[in-house]
Amino acid sequence: MPRMKIVSKRSMRQRPPSSSSEEEDPQTKRIDRCPVLIGKNVDLASFTFDAPSFNIDNLFIGMGWVPILTLNDKVYPSIVKDFYTKMTFSPGTGITCLLKNKRFKITQELIRSILHLEDGGIRLYTTKIILHIEEYNPVEACCRVTGKHFEAAVRLSTNQLTLPCRVLHNIITHIIVPRKGHLDEVNHYDVFLLDSILRGRKLDFSYIMIQHKNCVLSGARAKALPYDMILTKIYQHFDVSFRDSVTLFSKATDTINTLTIKRMKIFKEDGQWVAKSKGFDNESGPSTLSFEGEEIDVNEYEPPPRPRSQKPSSSTSGLTEDHFNLLNG
Repeated sequence: MPRMKIVSKRSMRQRPPSSSSEEEDPQTKRIDRCPVLIGKNVDLASFTFDAPSFNIDNLFIGMGWVPILTLNDKVYPSIVKDFYTKMTFSPGTGITCLLKNKRFKITQELIRSILHLEDGGIRLYTTKIILHIEEYNPVEACCRVTGKHFEAAVRLSTNQLTLPCRVLHNIITHIIVPRKGHLDEVNHYDVFLLDSILRGRKLDFSYIMIQHKNCVLSGARAKALPYDMILTKIYQHFDVSFRDSVTLFSKATDTINTLTIKRMKIFKEDGQWVAKSKGFDNESGPSTLSFEGEEIDVNEYEPPPRPRSQKPSSSTSGLTEDHFNLLNG
């Protein structure tokens, strides 16, 4: 009888993995851990009718961003994850992706065309540093968005913002530069965006979107995948198949309106919108209590994990979180 070779459990554990079970790319692992951040839209008519003093509609009309705010489309979470896994960023040329056997390039011109946005505007994106550019003073901006006096540009929180700016910041963090995490924090770029909206300083959203996408992937702290509904529009433009994909539809809570600001503890009293806290009375005056409810975004979707054998076709390279670029569009 031929001898049988006995293999110990220890030697089996030490055996190197076969090629069929290769370790996944780090980018794929990171994206698999990130939920898709379900986007929101804005009911501008609600603000026009019930909160005209906030001037939300006219401010975004001035920026040319109404098509972005009113976008309301289906979401395909698994395809969103595939896109972020397989996209490649190249400064100056945009984003390239191979998705469902279709290779396509996303440029600023394409985004403006799909979303019906005007050309032009300042092209600027950063996440950490204080901005110093022509016609923008960071100290004056801090004063403008808070209604208070500052000697230097400082990190702010939402409870320091004026009430209209609290609403604008909610829109910024859910639609313009969507993110997950501490939404009560107002970073230096948030202040720049708020100041630009208030002053009608035109910005190129297509540039912001591409840079924010790359920042999500290049940063080690990526927490969620943004721009789901805009990606749906891009898929439709390139005839990407949605067959066998999980489809999500927007809910009432995905719309930002005057009910949203009431959930933020901002109420109308004697014709004026005021922020209230528990135990508030007319004699104590309005409170500057930070938002409640809207800071924790529960509208996230985590599809089933990708099969381990699936590999991305490329990896992302390019900008870091500290990098920014300025061009006059």
